[in-house]
Amino acid sequence: MKETVEDVAHQIFFDICEKNPVDIDVFFLSTIHFPKIEYLPRMTVYFPLSREINGNQVYEGIVFSDYETGQKTIWNLFFASICHAAGHAKVTDFRKYEDWIKEKKENKAYKIIEFIEDIKVNDFLEKSFPEYFQEIKKIDETFKIINERKQIDNQQYTMKKFSEKFNLTSMDIDKIKTQILELTSKDTEKLIEIADILYDNENKIIEEKIPYVDHYFDIVKISDWQQNVILNPEGLVKRNVDNFIAIWFEQLKRRAKVRKKYGGLAEGLNFDKIEFAPENIGEYLRLRNATHLFLKKMSSQMKMVPNIMDEGMPEDMGLLQMQAAIQAVAAQNNSIQIFEQDDYRKIEEEWAIVLDTSSSMRLKFDEMKKFAIAIGEAANEVNSKKGKWGFFTFNNNFRIVKDHYEKYDQTSRARVGGIEVAGLSFIGDAVKLCTRILEKENIERRYIFLVTDGYQVGTMGNNQNMLDAVMVARKKGITVIAIGLPEGSSKVFSQCVPYENLRKTVAKFIATYSRLAEEYI
Repeated sequence: MKETVEDVAHQIFFDICEKNPVDIDVFFLSTIHFPKIEYLPRMTVYFPLSREINGNQVYEGIVFSDYETGQKTIWNLFFASICHAAGHAKVTDFRKYEDWIKEKKENKAYKIIEFIEDIKVNDFLEKSFPEYFQEIKKIDETFKIINERKQIDNQQYTMKKFSEKFNLTSMDIDKIKTQILELTSKDTEKLIEIADILYDNENKIIEEKIPYVDHYFDIVKISDWQQNVILNPEGLVKRNVDNFIAIWFEQLKRRAKVRKKYGGLAEGLNFDKIEFAPENIGEYLRLRNATHLFLKKMSSQMKMVPNIMDEGMPEDMGLLQMQAAIQAVAAQNNSIQIFEQDDYRKIEEEWAIVLDTSSSMRLKFDEMKKFAIAIGEAANEVNSKKGKWGFFTFNNNFRIVKDHYEKYDQTSRARVGGIEVAGLSFIGDAVKLCTRILEKENIERRYIFLVTDGYQVGTMGNNQNMLDAVMVARKKGITVIAIGLPEGSSKVFSQCVPYENLRKTVAKFIATYSRLAEEYI
């Protein structure tokens, strides 16, 4: 699969911050307006993507009459957001503020923390990535001009009141900035002392509304910047921006085609939306690390499942092993096996893995998500050479994790990591849609691996709808295996793998899959 905007952004982000993707969650969302960083319990970064509102393209508070005129600005701001957030990932240690913030007003405290840490971030970028920093500086200047009048008015009032109360000069802030940059990682007490000074003198800090920086509180409204701001990047940044633009257009076309395909297949069903799952590669990597033993076991045992070509294969057929052949000739020994069985001769299979993400799954979702990761990796290893497989989730929406014709690459894996629990449960509709997907292919073995607790909420005649869906699949030669139902809880699914714990669930699934495979022979 071709690279995506998210893939490239990930690469830039982690190249700058030099952190392990396991330690940071990174999301790209079209549902937020501004970047946001959360530091606890683990650093989580949210980047906005361009979206259409009332026929206009909207990005980070700026409304563009069309995408064409604003694309360089949009992706320049996007790139600046990546650099800024990566700078925080590199230099910000939020743990130093944990105790301090408990006794403060949250909004005010975060304002101070952002002020301090942004100084450190800019210093880091200026020294380590000067070309990036110079472009970011140009953006800063642009938005200073945009907010100039408001800033002048605020500053005149603020300076008057401040000098009356505290008798501080502008040099005091410059001095504090210098002190911040002189701090070492061990100077926690001095850092908190500076934070206290700034907290008590909050009005001294003039807020500059710059869209690419993190907005802990979404205080900047879209109405503030309803104009076509033009930002023309240069040098290395321009090359990155142009790359984002090219990838984005291709990505939109590709994903629109896939959504259209599934939208057509979902006709008459109750899903609100057909969409791609959000991405979180960090969460995927953590879960995969936690399941690596199960991954290995599932893949190795599923490879051993009997198939039509396994049994009765003549010993004088297969792939020639040259070393064994030379040995046999030299020894004049006809008993030496000189052929190996061809792994590519296995019977074709097509799988649809579909994971229930409705609210009822919340209590055991971590474990079921681990199982989904294990079966996804097994599918990629076992079924990618001969056959096809797709990965989906559902609640009242149907989400594409991996289309049957996509590679199981970083993007698909990141979508597994981005899976979250919410909403209603349309199990019957999910089975029907997966059946429609699988019946398009003339493949001998077809399976729906349905990971669910069996609780269906949101449609009338729930159990009947679910039973009808399973019966339709069966008539079309598709086997539905339900994984995760309590023991003896369902009369709908003839093939059930009850959930106990991850180890036992994996073992029972492999046993069920092996038994069904033998029945085909």
